[in-house]
Amino acid sequence: MLTIAEAAARTGRGQETVRRWVRQGRLAAHRTGGRLLVHPDELDALVARPALDLPPGWARTSWGARQPDWVAELRRQRGGRRIGA
Repeated sequence: MLTIAEAAARTGRGQETVRRWVRQGRLAAHRTGGRLLVHPDELDALVARPALDLPPGWARTSWGARQPDWVAELRRQRGGRRIGA
């Protein structure tokens, strides 16, 4: 089990984002001794899902090639660093 701080560090998101996921019911959490704990497998599954599905017309470039994973490319270029952190 991970604390909110550990979950935030693992995903590269802020602690409030992880708490929001719990409040919205997107991520299950258990309270133990006043701390919220999340299961690492559930956290990984949530983060692996795309936030939104792309419209069909956006799946390919104007010349017909598949669109790259732009989010992964940005994360790679930043070396895992978050902007504004």
